[in-house]
Amino acid sequence: MRSIFIITSIVLHLFIGQQVALAQAPKLKLCAVPTDSAGSTKVTLKEAQEWADNLPLKVVCNDGKIYQLNQFLFTMITMNPLQTKEYGLANNGIPILARKAIDQMKKGDTIFLKEVQGKDASGTEIKLPNIVFVVKEEITE
Repeated sequence: MRSIFIITSIVLHLFIGQQVALAQAPKLKLCAVPTDSAGSTKVTLKEAQEWADNLPLKVVCNDGKIYQLNQFLFTMITMNPLQTKEYGLANNGIPILARKAIDQMKKGDTIFLKEVQGKDASGTEIKLPNIVFVVKEEITE
């Protein structure tokens, strides 16, 4: 009987601890690529390329904190021709074919990251909102 009480107490303690942790999780609504224009979802092609090459990938969210991206689904939407291409699951970086596609992006093309998992500065895993950013200008040479 005593062992049932101990097991029940442990389970209850873990459940309450998990609920408190979830309640204290920040309400993140917007995350963006770190650029000079804070919180902007529009980036230059050069900024998108630099972001993709600078590992670990990081985003700035509406709480002002920087989060490291661990895992997400990578989708690119191009305007000309109008198409959506999914590059699959990314773990601690961008899939190789997706990285090559970033170099070919044009003005108006969009990167969409969904089911995003990241870590805060303390290393705590956190679910981040979907992240979307649009190329506002191409590199002119």
